[in-house]
Amino acid sequence: MQDYSVGVVIVTLVGLVMVVIGVCQWIKRDEPVGFYNLTSPPRKEDITDVSEWNKKHGVIWILYGLCIELGFWAGYSVKGSALEVLFMLGGVLIPLPFMVMRHKRLEKRYIR
Repeated sequence: MQDYSVGVVIVTLVGLVMVVIGVCQWIKRDEPVGFYNLTSPPRKEDITDVSEWNKKHGVIWILYGLCIELGFWAGYSVKGSALEVLFMLGGVLIPLPFMVMRHKRLEKRYIR
């Protein structure tokens, strides 16, 4: 039987970091947030509604943190099978393309 105590701590911290990023983006009102750190955030003048832009990006990151956590616990519940790895990695990897697609839709909606 595997010991998951270290995994629980690591995954919980990673998920929590993503949720905190989301909450910080959600509450930021004055300046637009960037989707990730490799791109510059859009200029305030280029966004039609900065508050909504930030809230919706915050939701993306909050949901990602929850997916990481839920994927781990789903994998934990099926210990000792290939589904264990599939759920645990899936919680991290599967949401990524959906996050990018959502960001692209937000760009079309909020950037002038």
